[in-house]
Amino acid sequence: MLRKIAIFLLVLLLLLAVGVASGCGCDGDDTSNGAEEEVTYDEEPTDDSEPPVTADPSSTVTMNGRSVMAGWMEHWGYDWEGPVEKDGYSLDYKELDADLSQIAGSFRENVQGLPEGSVTFFKFCFADFYGDNLSELEGLADEVIGIARENGLRLILGNALPMGKRDAPSGVVSEYEGYNSYLLDKSSDDSVWVYDFYGVLAGSDGYLKPEYDAGDSHLNSTAYRALDETFFPLLDSIYGR
Repeated sequence: MLRKIAIFLLVLLLLLAVGVASGCGCDGDDTSNGAEEEVTYDEEPTDDSEPPVTADPSSTVTMNGRSVMAGWMEHWGYDWEGPVEKDGYSLDYKELDADLSQIAGSFRENVQGLPEGSVTFFKFCFADFYGDNLSELEGLADEVIGIARENGLRLILGNALPMGKRDAPSGVVSEYEGYNSYLLDKSSDDSVWVYDFYGVLAGSDGYLKPEYDAGDSHLNSTAYRALDETFFPLLDSIYGR
């Protein structure tokens, strides 16, 4: 009887030993408290920001001028940042130097880097016509044309921008006429066009029409609307639209 009890206890001890061995983690994997190790993966970086809006170079016109040009741009909705979209064109304002001796140099800087074949507009301010400096204006216009050719650009030259009669210096109407005639000769080049400010804005006396004068020979909104009627058809003809 005692022998049977001893054998039974021995078998029980062997069974307990096997159970402990199978549950001790002796297979070599060491996990804390039986928890699985968390695996993480690096996510691909994403950029949800909107790409910057840029002007389409195939329809961009750089508009070189000063106060009257800036006023025209504001008439189109310009807020002094980036080009303005109008009638299918991107109109990009570039300010010219107020010093006549520096104006061609500032034009060169403004058009630097433009793609070949781009269209650029150049005009003098009404204040640049002194009544006795026609040869200077013609020489500067020639320099601007040369810069445009060097860069392979298509050039629009604005002709004389008339002043109101009370503001105008002596002899300026004759100077307007001389400058306009000079530009017409230049427009025979197939890459140079003339935009006729004078034909739109000047009255029969050669001065700015009173209904277009904002009070100091700058243009009012009525004048800018009148210019739009002939400017955009000119662009259409240049672009073949």
